[in-house]
Amino acid sequence: MSFAKSKNEFSKKDMNFFSEFSSGAAQQMSSAFPFFLLATVAIIAITLIVWIVCGIQIMNKQNKINDIKKEMNSASYQERLAAKDKSQAEVEDLRNYYYVVSSLDSKIASKTVADTITLKNIKAAIPDDTVLTSYHEVDGVIEINGQSLNRESALNYLHLLDDMKIFSSVEDSIKPIDPSELGYDKTNLMFGNMGYTFKFVCTRDGHVNLTHSSFVDGDTPTPLEPLITESKHAGEAYSLTQIATKTVDGVEYTLTNVKINGTAVSPETLAEYIAKDEISGKMSGNVNIELMYTANNGGAS
Repeated sequence: MSFAKSKNEFSKKDMNFFSEFSSGAAQQMSSAFPFFLLATVAIIAITLIVWIVCGIQIMNKQNKINDIKKEMNSASYQERLAAKDKSQAEVEDLRNYYYVVSSLDSKIASKTVADTITLKNIKAAIPDDTVLTSYHEVDGVIEINGQSLNRESALNYLHLLDDMKIFSSVEDSIKPIDPSELGYDKTNLMFGNMGYTFKFVCTRDGHVNLTHSSFVDGDTPTPLEPLITESKHAGEAYSLTQIATKTVDGVEYTLTNVKINGTAVSPETLAEYIAKDEISGKMSGNVNIELMYTANNGGAS
């Protein structure tokens, strides 16, 4: 009896414990429910607000897109677009025209024309009793025509030209003036003072030209710098330095190709030029160098 009574009492205690635990948990859940409800309402409200804001932004952007599409489809926009295409085509034509003209200019420059220094020296050597009537120079050959008081004056001028040491050869022709041939008469002052005409054909001593220019590389090269022509002597050394990179109007360019007398150099030679930052050589004839560059940002000037 006592054992059964103890077991009964123990069971009652367990039931009381579980009853108290369940009642406490229910009270805690009951007190926490408003917080869960408030948090849920807050999350729903925030989500709704974000959705509304995103929807408004999407709608505004779509309206802007629609406005842009409407403008792009308008007649005025199409006219401006056509004008832009026309301008780009004209610019491309002008670039191509400039490149062709520059190439022709380099070819013309490769033909020796009148050198101001030589002409100045020739004029400075003229005797007082001698006058020049014409001066012509093509491909290093200079033709000088003039009149002198007597044959000795013409010969003296010929010797002065020879003393300059700038000509490899000089051919001379000195003849008395024939009044009837030149249209003079006895009252003509020129005929009264001058008795001989002369023609000296002088060949320059190894005179050649170095021309060089810079372009932005492409289907139609765009000029970076103007064409430069320098007069050189055969065998004379030449050097173009600081050619690996150039900065023009704030844009930096890198050398990507070199053409010498119209022929592109090999990749190995180009790499050597870039490494040395220099192109050098000796003048064995006329040399035309085209330096082709690419903008470092991939654009063109």
